[in-house]
Amino acid sequence: MSSSPAQTAHPLTERLIADARERALDGPVIEVGTGSGRNVRALVEAGIPNVTVPDATPYTQLPGARETYGAALSTHAYLHGTSAKLRAGIAELRRVLRPEARVYLTLGSIKDARYGLGIPFDERSFAPGDGEEAGIPHAYFDRDGALELLFGFEIESLEEAEVDEIVGRWAHATDEISGRVHWFVVARRK
Repeated sequence: MSSSPAQTAHPLTERLIADARERALDGPVIEVGTGSGRNVRALVEAGIPNVTVPDATPYTQLPGARETYGAALSTHAYLHGTSAKLRAGIAELRRVLRPEARVYLTLGSIKDARYGLGIPFDERSFAPGDGEEAGIPHAYFDRDGALELLFGFEIESLEEAEVDEIVGRWAHATDEISGRVHWFVVARRK
């Protein structure tokens, strides 16, 4: 019997685990926005120490002193917020990461079917007017915008991916919109 997408670790989590097997991490992993717990379960099963930051905790106020964590993972938290909030959140993430620590993140892409729909907050951020995420801003980036957002990181991989099958029903139980596209980011803190 196969696992549903909601139970299977995100592909970026699998990449983090594979990378950690090749090169030991210099500290615990911080997972920003734990969602259903599918990623933390995979980290625990792989024996990787981690600190979880629940969805309700602002990603602009992360736990830990400067240069605490050896890697970071976030497969949905940085999809939510205005462009300005994401910039503040990424700066905060950089603060708590050790030099050379890798980040494994998803960001919204302007190729996503939801881009431009709903209530505009800025040129890149829109909130659905109804449904499960009504009023919650989502930020979307083209390649240059994603690179700009990740200032202070050396990009190792920046790929757009169709994610309808990856997102799973835990995140969008009744959402029938298809055409979700995210950036999958792997980068190192400078």
